[in-house]
Amino acid sequence: MTTRIPCTRWPGAVRCAHSSSSSSKKVDRLVVGQIRVLTPSISAAVKTPLHFPMRRFFTPPIANNNYSKILSDELLAAHSFSSTAGDAATSKRDDINQQIISHAESGDISVAENLLTQMHADAISQNDSERFADIDSYTAVLNGLIDQQTHLMSTITQERNEIESDLNAAMPNQLSSEFNERGTAKVMTLAGKANEVLIQMEDISGVSDRYSSMRGNVAYELRNASLQPTSHHYDLAIIAFANAATVARDTNYSSPAINNAPYVAQRWLQRMETLAFDLYSGVAPSVDSYYHVMDAYASIGNGAVAIPANKNRAPILAQAVFDKLKQNTNLIPTAREHRLLIRAWSNSTCKEAAYKATGLWMNMLRLFRGGDEDMEPRLEDGKMVLESWSRATNKHSARRAQTVLNAMEKLVTHKKTEVRPDLDCYKYVLISMSRSKVPDVGANVMDLFNTMEEDRIFPDTACFDAAIETFKNCSRRVKPEEAETYANAAETMLKRMEREHDRSSVSSVLPSSTTYTNVIQALAVRKTIKAAITADGLLKKLEEKYAEGNEPMKPTRDSYVGVIHAYGNSGAESSFIHANEVFQRMITQHTNGNEAVKPDVCAYHALIRVCSRAAINTSSLEQQRQALVLAIATIQDMKKSDLNRPNCKTYLLLLQCCTQLLPSGAERAKALRSIFRSCCKDGLVDRQVLNEFQSSVSTDMYHNEVVHSAHEYNGVKALPESWTRNLGYRVRTQTEDGVSKRNPIISVTGEVIASTAYNDHRMRRRWSKVNKKLLQGGRV
Repeated sequence: MTTRIPCTRWPGAVRCAHSSSSSSKKVDRLVVGQIRVLTPSISAAVKTPLHFPMRRFFTPPIANNNYSKILSDELLAAHSFSSTAGDAATSKRDDINQQIISHAESGDISVAENLLTQMHADAISQNDSERFADIDSYTAVLNGLIDQQTHLMSTITQERNEIESDLNAAMPNQLSSEFNERGTAKVMTLAGKANEVLIQMEDISGVSDRYSSMRGNVAYELRNASLQPTSHHYDLAIIAFANAATVARDTNYSSPAINNAPYVAQRWLQRMETLAFDLYSGVAPSVDSYYHVMDAYASIGNGAVAIPANKNRAPILAQAVFDKLKQNTNLIPTAREHRLLIRAWSNSTCKEAAYKATGLWMNMLRLFRGGDEDMEPRLEDGKMVLESWSRATNKHSARRAQTVLNAMEKLVTHKKTEVRPDLDCYKYVLISMSRSKVPDVGANVMDLFNTMEEDRIFPDTACFDAAIETFKNCSRRVKPEEAETYANAAETMLKRMEREHDRSSVSSVLPSSTTYTNVIQALAVRKTIKAAITADGLLKKLEEKYAEGNEPMKPTRDSYVGVIHAYGNSGAESSFIHANEVFQRMITQHTNGNEAVKPDVCAYHALIRVCSRAAINTSSLEQQRQALVLAIATIQDMKKSDLNRPNCKTYLLLLQCCTQLLPSGAERAKALRSIFRSCCKDGLVDRQVLNEFQSSVSTDMYHNEVVHSAHEYNGVKALPESWTRNLGYRVRTQTEDGVSKRNPIISVTGEVIASTAYNDHRMRRRWSKVNKKLLQGGRV
């Protein structure tokens, strides 16, 4: 039987609802005021005891009748029952949260994850937001995942160091590689779990509804604002993906998930930046947040994940994050971020990489001079910048490297730092000078060596080799009156290098075949018989050392060709004879098994050039004839070879040789005609050969040999196709069957005739190029 309570007046302080948000539920939650109301049955309150708040006492109504007493007793009984059940549920939930924290802190992260997942499932199934784990449990799980990553990374590093120091067979290294790959994959899996935990926190707290285009899976009634992630949680997720990218770089491991790790880290950084605009969120990125994202991007520029696209893109993306950090008015970049970005640019192959690294280093130097002691450039910072300039292809790379080195030296001179440039710094500057194309770049080489000597820094082999190569390049690029100075400097540097080598049996200075070859090529520029003899002596020394078993002293093709050029420039009457002797030694060396001296077309051409200069070096007609015979015999040897067949350049040199060595007359005309016919037979007549033949013979002979055999092509006299069939390229032409390819078309005047089909094809290729608004020879 249901008891109905008549209307009565209740005190204004009595309220059955424990929160204003639950006022929409009419049962048992009506607010009782100074009016008469009809109250539902007491049994309804007993059946749903959890509707009453816990640990809250009701003020009994002021009424002196039986109905009021019955209501008061039943309300107190219902409240006592609900309090007991609520306390038990709260106690159980607190126990599970404590278990999650304990397991996470003890390293048993899998059990903590299972408990967290179970609580999440129970809350969803029971439709009760109070059953979710508290924020301390989520924090403990995230911390446990990061600790697990750190432990795995430490184990992988230790294993890799032990294997690298082991000198055993390849099997242990293979096992270690497999172990490292599994460990790296596990680190990435842990990062994915951290990502899922953070997404779950955003889903439950409702952050994903306000700040993301992806809505959560948790119903709106189950939202729990107490689980809103803080800056610490976002930083943990960023660190997790940065760790995955770092360990992948160290283990040379690559996978799609690893390659995507830096981008996920940046996504969480962007989320923090978005939340920072909300003053009530309490979330804001820190310098560490930006640093870890930059570290993740820098990691994809090295190791197995350093594919060419990533290697060039990594520093650009890291630089973009650094620029956003500088735009943040609440944060100031530290030396750590500068050094990380310098390393990223130094490892890059971008054209502007060295400039970017230098700009960051100069910025650190400027801040340090301004009083920021933490920005003091370290020795490793300067090394990275100088190394980037040693690999740069810019023509000003040597000058930029010297500027950085001078700045490092000034810091020491002004006693602002104790960091002195070491051997590597000077070596990188010398290497950048050896790669430079500036003619007078070698003027400062001796100054660098003198500075090294004053600081008691002993140059190694790389320093000497770079200096000698710099002198060789300068001797080829400067004016003739200055070339001899650099050639002598190269020879002097080699003698100094040999003295350093002979000073100790365990010396770090060891001349090689490359060292001697560079000096030989520098001596070839001096154009004296003494320089040629010296170069030949260096070559014989190489041959002797190699015969004794010294493998680094193995002569190369450039070694022999350099001596041949030295004899050709010497101006001696018998230069072609000496050059031929060197060439025969080259062939003998190759026959004995030295593949590095295998003669090629350039070697044959060098000998033919020496023969053609006999007309300048000697006035003896007999010697000039011998030189011509040697040149013709050289071409005959090329025709017998399967690899070094004559080309159009070969016949051009032979025509020039015949013109210079034979006096004007019938004999020379006959020889030139014979050479030209041989060139036509081989299909190697190009524009230069035709012009040389036209300028060397009479008009009648040229008309009989060339014009008479020409045919009409679009109203122009053109050479037969058989004369140009072996030039190495074929042009497009329009035929009845469509567009096809044919041999180059050259007119009798030496002009190359381009077909209409070829012109159309060339314009289509230009139109297909990207960002080509203005085309040469075409329309806009």
